[in-house]
Amino acid sequence: MEIDINEKLLTYNQSLLMKKNLKNVVLLSILALFFSSCTPTANNSEKSTNQPEQEILYDKWTVSEPILEKGPAGTFDEISVKDPTIVFFNNKYHLFYTSKATYETRDKMPHLSKGGSGLGYVAAETLEKLNTAERHDIGKITESIIVAPQIFYFEPQKLWYIVAQTLVKGRPDLMPIYLTNPDIEDIHGWSEQQIIKTRKMNDGFWIDFWVICDDVKAHLFYTDHEGSLFRFESPIEEFPNGFANEKEETVLSERNENEIGRWRLHEGSHIYYVKKEKKYLNLLEAVYPHPTRKNYWESRNRFMFAMIADKLEGPWERVERGANEFIGDPANLFNEDGSKAVYDQVSHPELIRSGYDQKLEIEDYNLQLLFQAFDAESIDSNYDYNYLPWQLMLMKNY
Repeated sequence: MEIDINEKLLTYNQSLLMKKNLKNVVLLSILALFFSSCTPTANNSEKSTNQPEQEILYDKWTVSEPILEKGPAGTFDEISVKDPTIVFFNNKYHLFYTSKATYETRDKMPHLSKGGSGLGYVAAETLEKLNTAERHDIGKITESIIVAPQIFYFEPQKLWYIVAQTLVKGRPDLMPIYLTNPDIEDIHGWSEQQIIKTRKMNDGFWIDFWVICDDVKAHLFYTDHEGSLFRFESPIEEFPNGFANEKEETVLSERNENEIGRWRLHEGSHIYYVKKEKKYLNLLEAVYPHPTRKNYWESRNRFMFAMIADKLEGPWERVERGANEFIGDPANLFNEDGSKAVYDQVSHPELIRSGYDQKLEIEDYNLQLLFQAFDAESIDSNYDYNYLPWQLMLMKNY
């Protein structure tokens, strides 16, 4: 078959063009592979850097027998024991807690608050022995109202600190305080309480003060009973007075709704450094509104959620799989024999730490924590908060 010369030229030119285009395709493919290896994909860029390598298990918690129960009638902790803070030091567990007495006993003890609250202390070689250890009324010893304590050793000053809250005459709300002691085992060694001075930006309610330090700063957190968490900071060398030089900041606000109803962050934000993960773990208490009392919370049903961050300044992200899942759900509390626990709250959690200093360190996400709770079945909706029968148990997720 004869082929026209113009057709041959056309075929030749098409062949050259195809080869040239093929080279371009290969070159573009190589460039695409190179840049895709250097540039994160959309999925990678959106993935949070805060997600822990080790999963935090929370579908089932094993709960111990009570670690600490109320004291005998007529004593400073005859109604309940709550708000635990604990360290293991010198082969002993040192547990400080809020005590509750009846109004009749309160009237005989001026160091108790108007709600009958005070500060108790016990120490023992094991957790199981705390309930039978000698109890000390630290408020009576220091002649001061001390509630909701936090204990740690501030290594730069070689001093033990209790950070807590108290009532101040002429003020309608709580105030953050601290006491110091060079020897935690000397119950008479605690200093007079001192107000922690801050630059609080408003006169709103604040509660449950918590201090944790990194290498350069001390951080003071509190909650407001409205669903928000706040923070002050201080150069570590200026602790505890440096908070007065820095403005507070709102750390986060957490509110949501589920089939039970509206819930929000309530109080008791407790933060720890997880050594294995190199992250900060924040355990926060949440609450539903009371079913009949307006602007009141439901203390018969409290629970705990958790957040993590790379640094104490945040940002903080939830660790649970869903917004209405909770790391400390009372429905997931079980006795050691596998039966369902009777407790209806996971309230005011305090982790058993691997250390005892101002960094508040734990090893990993195998969590062992003290919490306050009670069986709410026999508590009707007209309860007096100051007479709720709180006791302290240990719960662990492994």
